[in-house]
Amino acid sequence: MQKKLIALAVTGLLSTGAFAQSSAVTVYGVADLSFDVVKSSGFPGGALNVGSYTRVSSNGSYIGFKGTEDLGNGLKALFQLETGLNVDGNQGGNSLFGDGTTRDSFVGLNGGFGEVKLGTLTTPTRALGTAMDVNAGSTGIGDNKALLNRAGFDTRQGNAVQYTTPSMAGFSAAAAYVSGEDKRANALSPRNSSAWDLGLNYNNGPILLGLAYVTGQEKNTWDDKLRNLRVAGAYDFGVASIRLVWDQVKEKDNAGYDFKQSVWGIGGTYNVVPNGKLIAQFYKAADEKYNGVKAADSGAKLFEIGYEHSLSKRTMLKVVYARLNNEDNANFNFATNPVRKPGNNWSVPGIDPSGLQIGIRHSF
Repeated sequence: MQKKLIALAVTGLLSTGAFAQSSAVTVYGVADLSFDVVKSSGFPGGALNVGSYTRVSSNGSYIGFKGTEDLGNGLKALFQLETGLNVDGNQGGNSLFGDGTTRDSFVGLNGGFGEVKLGTLTTPTRALGTAMDVNAGSTGIGDNKALLNRAGFDTRQGNAVQYTTPSMAGFSAAAAYVSGEDKRANALSPRNSSAWDLGLNYNNGPILLGLAYVTGQEKNTWDDKLRNLRVAGAYDFGVASIRLVWDQVKEKDNAGYDFKQSVWGIGGTYNVVPNGKLIAQFYKAADEKYNGVKAADSGAKLFEIGYEHSLSKRTMLKVVYARLNNEDNANFNFATNPVRKPGNNWSVPGIDPSGLQIGIRHSF
C-alpha cells in the first residue's frame, strides 16, 4: 500500500497530459549498508600503507522509477530512471543524492521484435560480468569489477542505444552502440570516441553461457583501438552453483603502443540452510604485456569469502571478507568503496587492500 501511495504521489508531481494517460509508476530501490574494517598493507617499509580503520559504506544503494505504456498490438513504451544514493552520508557530503551516479536510465520500446533502449545502459559486457559475480547485487568490496573493469565496460555506458532480440529456445543477442558525444577538434588533443558492445547468451534452466565483445575506437592523432573479449558460464545445481569467466583486453595505436592483459575467475555458492548461503570467488589478472613483452609483477589476485542470510524476500544480512593481492607493479583496488589513504584518490603499486564487511541489504 505504501509503495502504491508513493507511486501515486510521484505521478501527481510529474503529471502532464501524457502522464495522466499512462500506467502507474513503480518506485523501487535498494538500501545496502555495511560496517567495514579495512586496511592496505604490503608497501616496503610501510610508509604508504593504510592502517586499519572503520567506516560505514553504501554499497550501490539506489532508488528508481519505472513504468510501461501499452500501445496496442503487442507494442509497449517503457522508461526507467535510476540514481545512486549516498545513504551513509560520507561520499561527497551529506546529501542523500551525493553519490552522483546515474544508473540504468532509459526510454524505449518493447514488442515481438525485441527491445530497443536509449540512455545510460548496462551493455552486454557489464551484464555478463555481473551475472558471474557471487555477491547479491554484484556489489561490495569483493565484487569482480575490481579486476574485470580494465576496459571500462563493467560500468554503465552513457549516450548509448541498445537492441536486444527476443529469447528463442534460450538464446538471445544484444548490440549496443556507445556514441562519440565527446568529440572535440582541438589540434593538440582531438577526440572522437565510439564503441560497439555485442553479446550472445544462452540461458536455459540451470545453464547460463555468454559471450561479449567490445570494439572501440578513438579517432585522434594516435587512432587508439580497444578490444575486450569475455567468455563466461554458470551452472546452478540447486544446492550449489559455479561460475567461470575469462576476459581479455587489448589496446593499440598507430604510434606503436600495443597492450594486452587477461583475467580469469571462478566463483560459487553453497546453500548451508534454506535461507542462507556461502559465497566465494577467486579472480586472477595475468601480467600485462606491452608490444608482446611481459611486464614483470603487474598482475593481481582477488579473494572473497562470505555468507548471505535472507530474513525475508526483501531483507538480507551479510558478512564478507575480501583481499586484493597486487604484485609489485600493479595497483588494483576494490571497485566498490576502494581503500585509499585519506585525501588521495589513487592506489599505490604493490599495496594490498583488504577488508571485512558486516551489513544489511533491503530491497523495496
